[in-house]
Order: sequence, then C-alpha cells, then structure tokens
Amino acid sequence: MSTTKASVRAEQRRAIFRRTTTPVDPRNRLIALLVAFVVIGAGFVALLVDLQTVRPDRYRVWGEDQRRGYREIAGYRGAITDRNGFVLAASTPSHQIVANPSQVENPAATAALLAPVLGVDSAELTAKLTPDKPGASYSLLLSHVDDAIVTQLQDIRSNKKWAPSMVGIFVRPEESRVYPAGDLANALVGRVDPDEQGTFGVEKIYNEVMKGSPGKERFERGQFGSISVGAREVDPATAGNDVVLTIDHRIQYVAEQTLLAHCEKTAAEGATAVLADPRTGEVLAMASVARNDEGVCVTTNYNAALVDVFEPGSVVKPLVMAAAADRTGLTADTSIEVPSRITVGGKTFVDHPPHPSATFPVSEIIAESMNVGAIEIAQRMDAQTIFDYLTGFGLGRDTALEFPGESAGSLRQPEDWYGSDNGAIPIGQGMSVTAAQLLAAYNVLANGGTYLAPSLIESLGGADGSLGSGVSAEPRRVVSEAAAAETIRALTAVVEVGTGSQAAIPGYTVAGKTGTAWKAFKDEATGKLTFGSDGNRLYVSSFAGFLPAERPELSMVVVVDQPRNDYMASTVAAPIFSEIGAYAARILPITPNHVDADAVAGGRVRGTPAPLATPVVDPLAPVAGHVPADPPAAVQPAAVQPAAATGDATGGRRR
Repeated sequence: MSTTKASVRAEQRRAIFRRTTTPVDPRNRLIALLVAFVVIGAGFVALLVDLQTVRPDRYRVWGEDQRRGYREIAGYRGAITDRNGFVLAASTPSHQIVANPSQVENPAATAALLAPVLGVDSAELTAKLTPDKPGASYSLLLSHVDDAIVTQLQDIRSNKKWAPSMVGIFVRPEESRVYPAGDLANALVGRVDPDEQGTFGVEKIYNEVMKGSPGKERFERGQFGSISVGAREVDPATAGNDVVLTIDHRIQYVAEQTLLAHCEKTAAEGATAVLADPRTGEVLAMASVARNDEGVCVTTNYNAALVDVFEPGSVVKPLVMAAAADRTGLTADTSIEVPSRITVGGKTFVDHPPHPSATFPVSEIIAESMNVGAIEIAQRMDAQTIFDYLTGFGLGRDTALEFPGESAGSLRQPEDWYGSDNGAIPIGQGMSVTAAQLLAAYNVLANGGTYLAPSLIESLGGADGSLGSGVSAEPRRVVSEAAAAETIRALTAVVEVGTGSQAAIPGYTVAGKTGTAWKAFKDEATGKLTFGSDGNRLYVSSFAGFLPAERPELSMVVVVDQPRNDYMASTVAAPIFSEIGAYAARILPITPNHVDADAVAGGRVRGTPAPLATPVVDPLAPVAGHVPADPPAAVQPAAVQPAAATGDATGGRRR
C-alpha cells in the first residue's frame, strides 16, 4: 500500500514538472549570436568609415606624431655690455633635467642614482619623482645644468643595470643667463626670472629687444631614436639683440667700492653716486649702497639714484643763481646787501655762523653757502619764474630714462606754495629730487646752459646700433651761456675757497656745491613725520659738481643718506667726489687743465695725470673671460681720515 502511494506521489511530481518547464529552442541562441556579430561588424564598419572618410586627417596626424620628433632650438637672449664691450650679462647654452613621474617605477632608486650627480638631496628628488596626482607627467628636477652633468647622466643610462631606473628622465635644452661681473651694477643691469624674462633694470626695460625667438628641428624617429637617413626640417632660432650701455665698468666698480668704504666709515644708512659726460648726457656710472638687516653696507638691488628722493638743500642755490643771472643779468661779482636774518612768509631764515649785515659778492654767497644771501638773490624773481627755471633744469620731472620705479621728485606749483616757500625753495627746502635729476641739472651748467637728457643706452642691437639708442629727448636751452659761465665761476670758488675744498682733485679745476639737509623721519611717540630738533636730527649730505671747470668732461653727484659719525657735506660727500673723480679722470682720460705741485716731476709738467702711488688695477678687465671673485687690494679706496668740522652746516644754513 505504501509503495503504491509513493509511486503515485512521484508520478504527480513528474506531471507538475512537465507542465512548468518549456524546452529550450536552439534557434534563439543562434539569433542572439548573430545579432552580436552584426553589432560588432557594424562597429568595425563605422570605425573604417571614420578612419577613411569622416576624420582621416586626425589619425594621419596621430601617426605622424608617432613617427616624427621635435627638438627646440634655443634663441639666445642678447648680451648687455658696457661702453667698452665688457660683458655684464649674456646667455649661454645649458640644459634642464626633467622627469615624467608617471613613468618612473621606483622614485627612491632613481633619486639615489641622480642625487650625487645633480647635487640635490635624495629626499627632495624622491618627492619630485613621485606623482602628486594621477597622470602627472612633468617635474623639473634641475635647471642650468652643464654638459659635464649631462654626460654623467648618459653614462648612467648606458649601464644596463641602471638603465631601468632612468626611464622617465629627460634632458631638455635651455639657456642660462650669466653675469660675468657678479653683482657689479646689479641695480642697473637687472636680472631675469627662470623663464629668461627681465624682472628689473635694463633686463626688464629692453626685454622685448633682447629676448630671442626659439627655433624648431623636425626629424623622423623610430623605436630606438632618430632615423639618420630620415627627413629633417629646421626653423632656425632668432637671437635677441644686444644692448650696449653708456657706463664704464671700471668707473662703476670704483664708485661702488668707494661708496661701500665711506658708508661704513660714516655709519651711514646708504650712499649713491652718479657720473656722466655732461657734453652728451651719457651716464658713466650709477652706483648705490645701503646698510642691510645685518648692519653691513652692501650694493643695492634697486636703482637708488632714480628711485630714492631727498631734500637737496644748498645744492639748489647755484640753480637759482643761474636763473637770476639769466633773467636779471646778475654776475658772480655782483655785490648784494645780505642782512643777518630775513623773514619770508612768517618764517625767519638765518645763517650759521651768524654774521652782521654786510655786502657780499654773489660768488662768496655761493662759496660760503649763505642762506640769507641766496634768498636775497631769489627775491629778484617771482615764484613762477623760479619754478619755471627749476623745472627747466629737470627738477620735479622724470629724466626720460624710463627706468622702472623712477621718481619725479616733488616740486609744487607756485599757487600751492606756502608763504615761507618763497624763502625755503630757493635754498633747497620744501622740495625733493633724485640724484639723477640733480646730475642732469648740473649738466645744464656744465654744458653751457643746455639741457641734455641723461642716457644709459649707447646702442641697441649690438655695436652697429641697428635699433638706434635709448636717447629720444631733444636738447633744450635753459639759461644763456653767459649765465652758466657766471654760475661756474661761483661754483669754482666753492671748491677753491669755500665749503667744498675737500672735493678738490689735483691737476683739475673743480666746480661744485655742497648740500647738507635735514631728513624727515617718523616720530615714534606721535607717529608723525618730523625733522626733529637740535641734537636729534637726521641728515642727507650731498655734493654736485664737474671738472675741469673751464671745459667740463665729467660730472658727478654724491649723496650720503643719514651719516652718523659726521653729517656735513664738506667732510662727508665732498671727499667721495674727490676719490671717485680722480680715478675717473685718469681712466677716461681727461687732460689736466692746470699745473699742480703734485703733478710736476723733474721740472716737467705731465701731460696726463700722474700715476698713483699705488697703481689702480682694473679688476674687471676682460682677460680670457675671467673676472676675479675678490678684486685685488690695489683697487680698494684708500681710507680717508675724518676731517675737522668746517662750520658747513645747519641751523639756518644747509650746505
């Protein structure tokens, strides 16, 4: 019975299974397979149509890119040289070492190989060789690499053991900017960034003139590099144009070294010197130094002669005299009644040391830097006339050098003058100038009354000057030749018998003027600008002049900022003028214009300056392209002993 029941249940289950299961039709599988083949075939057909009809150029370019290689040819930046052809900046062939981090299998191993060759820390290299994001394909390992290092890398790559670690490491050509004279004239020449673009100085001003255009070489390549018999095309590089400066690197060097020595000697915050040929306006040297955070005087990386402004003080007095000579016929011999004091616009001006009212010739007023006398001269003209002449001399205006950051100084319009400015401005107070402006103004006197815009560029485009020069302003007359000559007579007296005696240069008649002015500073207690009070003042000492006085060939302005050991221009700035001027006169050379006892030897008068007791060696002469890192001791300026105070100063008089 049980067997029968079990058989029945089994039969029931088989019946249910037969009712719920449909047999698989093999034709369905064949149809699905056919559809798949059709889709894949259609894809291939579409790809072929795309390759042959729709976008054939795209794939052809891809193929050509795989077959063709490209190599950039550097277009070297033009050189910067001084007037004698001495190279101050130039570009040379160099290399970059770059990596494709995504191709470097073991950054640590590759870094260990490269570190001793490149001179870079292994950990730093490992970081550069490790991708900072997926797909990173570029990392600069080192710039400005010479051929010797490239050769070492090639030796490593040729070693079968090390070759796998060099996968992803490449050498790219580049150019390196070199400065053979180091930091000489750094603020003037300027520098470039890693992309060879000028960042300041001449490098920036004439960046478009000097930068070259890179070329390109195209070649066929195979699996193992270029194909020697393959096609090659070359688009040649275009070299940049050279810039020839008007400066003389020898005078520039001596100017910088002299300023450094006197900056330390006087415990000054800085010093500036600008030299030029007044006949052409060409700048022969433009040097500036400043005390750094460590308290040491160093050359500046900005052009203080064009950027820094200061209150000129008494160096403005000869310009006012020239204006009066031109407008009123005043001469160096004209006698003027000079009271002991004078009040202008409610402010009283006095001389120091004080003197009773007396009559003085104009030459003595200038030689002794009398404030009251200079104001009496200015009183012969109205404010507008004084303003017009001072701006004619170039004060309150840019010098047209187009130097980055150049200041125009400050000279207010007459309608903006305070009442006391009619007395202050003629003695160089209540206004500001740059050293370059002041030099251009004195060049007017040296050049017979004609203003010549200062220039720093002798030629653009190399020695042939194919792109011209940097001079664009036309000469213009400021005062008459007679007025300039009378002013020079007074300036000569300044050096011969007046406050500028320490600016004298043996063998030459020097014309010049001292200037000692208060410097405004911020009072820490009040937060306001102040000139301080007696015993608590800061000064700017200056000397402006030229030589020989009868036929000027060299002009110079010296400015010393905040000297502390001594502040009078007669003993601070004038000696610097003498030291630099003596060297420059010998180098140029400038023939002496009078007999000096020191210039006579054996009863005969020398036709050229006598040789110095210690020969001055040109430390930067281009000898086989080598520039000494440390200039010989012979070129170091001789120490100047502190001079006794001469009474050239302040209170009411600023010299």
